[in-house]
Amino acid sequence: MTGSRVAEYYDANTRRFLAVGGSGSALAIHRPLWADGVSTPSQAAAHVNDIIRMQAERHLGRAPRRVLDLGCGVGGSLFHLAPFWPEAKMTGITISAVQRAKAEAEATRRNLSARCRFLRADFTEVRGSDADLAMAIESHVHAQSAAAFLDAAASALGTGGVLVIVDDMLRRPETDLTMAERRWLDRFRAGWRLGHVPDLDGLQAAADCAGFDRLDLQDLTPLIRLDRLRDRALHLAGPVAHRVGLNHWPIFANMIGGDALTRLYKMGTMGYTCVTLRKRG
Repeated sequence: MTGSRVAEYYDANTRRFLAVGGSGSALAIHRPLWADGVSTPSQAAAHVNDIIRMQAERHLGRAPRRVLDLGCGVGGSLFHLAPFWPEAKMTGITISAVQRAKAEAEATRRNLSARCRFLRADFTEVRGSDADLAMAIESHVHAQSAAAFLDAAASALGTGGVLVIVDDMLRRPETDLTMAERRWLDRFRAGWRLGHVPDLDGLQAAADCAGFDRLDLQDLTPLIRLDRLRDRALHLAGPVAHRVGLNHWPIFANMIGGDALTRLYKMGTMGYTCVTLRKRG
């Protein structure tokens, strides 16, 4: 998937994601997670950040000093983590001009501009930042392949640095899917402008080649709610939008891809997974 199509998709959809997503001050455009003790949409939207914080501190043995968010959206995750890591310098990378402008404005409003900076760039072209923590929430799949993303992440991390990926992953290789599963996967991939959708074994193999060791694996799928009112609406609207050929419009593409993803979850084809890796010396 070309960067221009991904940028167009997020430039067109970001304001709507924030307006209807219910994340509030969390400024999240990723999936809410309803863990034990989570009682509000804003808490659910922010819960993935708490998972990343625990993974980082556990495997680094301290708070990170240089944090890189690969596909940062409007900066919500970095803003959430900044109070927990007051000495950390944080950089968010997004391909969307709309997202970068919103993130910079929000950093100024929260008095975090000195610690949180935002770049508009293709995160697969990032090199040599020497971060000790990199994170990618529902973003690495925009790279053309897992290898392309992981090579870039390895270059951006210092030796011993930790990478946390939270994303949709196939529960088995694409070659093992039924024809029906492949059709829905194609809709998901095209609608959301994805370069690849990995299975866990394939991601692990690519990580090993890129110089990473796996530290931890968490299945977050049980924390997702798949029968929200919006999911039911997409179940009706997505197929209609696909049938009349509206995939080239970002707003309808999001509906088509979102409906396809929900169906893949209900079929047991897809899982929502947190993978924590360490860059080898």
